Amino acid sequence: MTTRIERLRVGPIGENTYAIESNAVGVLIDPGAEPEKILAFLDQRKFDISLIVLTHGHLDHIAAIPDLIETWKDKSIIVACHPEDADYLGSAGAKKNRAIFEAVGADGFFDGYWKPMPAASLLLNDGDYVPGTSLLVLHTPGHSRGSICLYDRDAGFLVSGDTLFRDGIGRVDTPDASQAEIEQSLKRLAALPPDTVVYPGHGPRTTIGREFYGMR
Repeated sequence: MTTRIERLRVGPIGENTYAIESNAVGVLIDPGAEPEKILAFLDQRKFDISLIVLTHGHLDHIAAIPDLIETWKDKSIIVACHPEDADYLGSAGAKKNRAIFEAVGADGFFDGYWKPMPAASLLLNDGDYVPGTSLLVLHTPGHSRGSICLYDRDAGFLVSGDTLFRDGIGRVDTPDASQAEIEQSLKRLAALPPDTVVYPGHGPRTTIGREFYGMR
């Protein structure tokens, strides 16, 4: 089976939303803002989404979920994340996300984008596969306790969320972040094949070789 991945940049801080078709299953990763733009993109690219998967629970990666779920209310869309980030959704989500954005002086972002979130309907742990797909879950805490990456070995790519960027890593100055944990997570990612294409949560794509071994 072939895997297709396409990127859409949304929101005021340029969050990357990814649509993936893996084994004929449509997965939407990190719908961070602009639901109408996301819906138009999916329609144009002919993606039929059955799961929303979150690399972590921060609002700039989840803000479009309520409107998407409302639009797709007849489809029983699964919303999946790691258990450690599940409290960014559901009834605890407002308090949890407000604390994160207040900590970095971005109260206005929270106030402008928060809507009540559905609870996660599927929890993904390290070593799981996103159901029906070839996307392997790697638990990579550091940017948040429940940050994950999604690795497709055969297709040769990694969706890295805010763990790894081109020329950088995710910030670790928020209440749920840890410099020590992200360092361990980065060591894990560095062990992937150097030609693995990395699709980050913000900014352009890169490779494992470029980020860890100076390969161009």
